[in-house]
Amino acid sequence: MVQAPEAVAVIPGAVSLHAVMHACTEAQHPRWGLLFCDPFAEEKKCAHRVLVEAARTFCAADIACGRFDYRGTGDSPGDFGEATPEQWVEDILAAADYMRRELHLSALGLLGLRLGAALALQAAAAGGNVDFLVLWEPVISGKQYLTQNLRRSLIKAMLTDEERFDAGSVRRAQEQDVFDFDGYPISTEMRRQIESLDLLGAEPDFSGPSLVVNITVKEQPGEAYRELAEALGGRAVAVRQEPFWARIGLIEAGPTVEATEIWLAEQQARWTKDG
Repeated sequence: MVQAPEAVAVIPGAVSLHAVMHACTEAQHPRWGLLFCDPFAEEKKCAHRVLVEAARTFCAADIACGRFDYRGTGDSPGDFGEATPEQWVEDILAAADYMRRELHLSALGLLGLRLGAALALQAAAAGGNVDFLVLWEPVISGKQYLTQNLRRSLIKAMLTDEERFDAGSVRRAQEQDVFDFDGYPISTEMRRQIESLDLLGAEPDFSGPSLVVNITVKEQPGEAYRELAEALGGRAVAVRQEPFWARIGLIEAGPTVEATEIWLAEQQARWTKDG
């Protein structure tokens, strides 16, 4: 196996994006690649190490991986408070084009986690040159996602300073044009676009192979994940795993990575057989 070292890259586009490419493929095999689409805000921070290790694991199986920061996040330029999910979909498309071109890939998939999975699906539907999708615990409803997180912030504020806690003032702050989301400024437009995400609201405009992974304590994937997989014509699986995007310091995602590796190997075998 020829394994190139991980290399920092700059992806050209409307905004130059910071990226890391894990460019490892065997020359005699079809060159496959996975572009990682990060989750949102604090979930991105918690999941960072897991996603790095996952990229290295897939790379060891001869699937090149690319990780990048959306504009306004991580090491990419821009202001988080001025960014929008629509712009991040543009970033995914730019990163996918770059990765396919620079690594000479025959097949490229998007691997998205949480909100990143919803954005990956949007990018694939927006005409991105994407061959397959891997959606880890996708956010099905953006409105429900924000509501749950705002409620969690409310509880956190109450537990942090119970004596001075004022639920009314916290709610009013969350209704401002720009409100604080665990340290991340959320603009009215960003909120509107996230709340408009509804993966089951319309028929997905993507027909390639897809894997929907529900990370859960249950044996079977939840109904919403099964519905999404059915709409995509793909497969839904349940993986018993802690929610690593909500745990600080948790870097092990073995069951999720293993389930994905198995599915990718099946797709590669089918790809090779079909020519």
